[in-house]
Order: sequence, then structure tokens, then C-alpha cells
Amino acid sequence: MIVIFDVDGVLIDVSKSYHYSIRDTVKFFTGKDVSLEELRDIKFTFKINNDWDASIAGILYAKSGLLLEDFKDELKSFANSLDDFYKFATFYSIDLPDYNSLVEIFESFYEKHRDKEELIIPKEVLKQIKEKSNLTGIITGRPKRDLDYTFEKHGLYPFFDYIVTEDDIPQPSLRKPSPYPLKLFFENNEYKEPVFYIGDTLADKQMVEEFNKSTGKNVQFILYENDHNKDIQTSLKAKSPEELLSILEGKR
Repeated sequence: MIVIFDVDGVLIDVSKSYHYSIRDTVKFFTGKDVSLEELRDIKFTFKINNDWDASIAGILYAKSGLLLEDFKDELKSFANSLDDFYKFATFYSIDLPDYNSLVEIFESFYEKHRDKEELIIPKEVLKQIKEKSNLTGIITGRPKRDLDYTFEKHGLYPFFDYIVTEDDIPQPSLRKPSPYPLKLFFENNEYKEPVFYIGDTLADKQMVEEFNKSTGKNVQFILYENDHNKDIQTSLKAKSPEELLSILEGKR
């Protein structure tokens, strides 16, 4: 059995780290105090998997001058990719920061908030999953620096054999929901069923579906369910670490 995890929202609660960093980044570039609730609404409404990109969307909102619902209506036609966000900015004459500069600022805020992160899945459960698996892995949109800090702090590295981070993805278009991260994982590891990917976003699910479609493989997607993703339709869902462990034990 091969078990691969997403990190944010599955292994780690980032509601007080990455989400706070979105808010602080938006304020830095706009001077406006946009509420965390509104920024989360934008992120989850448009299922923005990358929080650097979610910061761009928040800046667009803050600079648009629109009410939240009006902004969301306007953004619908420009919400498919990061490139679309920049097209929205051009269309509405909104100045956006250079993306690399935004990443640098975001990461500086993240360093201030990262100690607020907490484990979602206890190490005792990860230990049991590791013992039952032939291979365990990570596919995450985090840069390796962020992952290193959190994994070293919580002692998580012993539970995983192979890791794909943002640093391994050569360009934004190859991030999830592209199948590229899963293909990269199996370029370096033997594929042997059953294989499970545990994620919490539509992008996670779409990555698995596109990988299966393009390769003829059968990676099974498990949604780690929370208040923001209950609308994602999939046959396997876990609401707790115990439910996740039960699913994996039943599918071996």
C-alpha cells in the first residue's frame, strides 16, 4: 500500500499561519484591513489552492473597491489560474505587485505566524499508517523551507519516505490540479496498488483524476473533510484521523 498526503489542511492546521499571512500580505500591498473572513471566503469560493495566489486575489478585492459579493461575481470569469488574476487586474486597471516580491513578503509574514500551526493528524496515527504501508509520501504546495520548519518542529520526517514540494515544480501551471506532481512522484518511486492520495481541496482531487486519466493508473482520492470542502463529491471521505485510519485498514 502506498499512502501520499497533502500537508495544509490535512496534516497541519494553517488557519492561524498561512491564512493570517494572506491577510497581512494584502494589507502590506494595499494599506487596507480586509477581514480574514472575507479573504477566506474568496479563497474557498474560488478553491484557490496556493496561498500566494490567494493573496493576489485578496489584493484584487481590496483594490477593486467592490462589495464582496459584487467582486466575486466579477472574478468568476477570471478565476481559473494565476494568469487570469493578472488579466483581471489589467481589465480593471488594478496595479498588482511583482509575483516574486509578493512571495518574499508573504514568507516574511509566515515566519511570524508559523509557530501557531498545530497537527491535525497525531503522530500516533501517522506511525500506524507508516507501519501498514510499503511507501508513504508527501505532495505539497509548500516551499521546502516552510515544510522543513514545520516537519522538524513536529518531528514528522520519520513518517514519510518521499516528498514533493513547491520547489520541485518548475512553473505555476504545473502545480496542482496538474497531474505533474503525482507523475513526478512516480517517476522516482515504483507504482504498486493500492495507492491513496489524501487531500482537502478540489485541486487535490483533480490532480488525482487527471493523473489516472493520463496514465491509466488507479490512485484513490480520500477527502479529508472540513467545513470548507463539504461540497467536493468523492466516494472516500474522512472527518477524523480515526476515520482515515479505518478507511486505509479496510482498503489494504
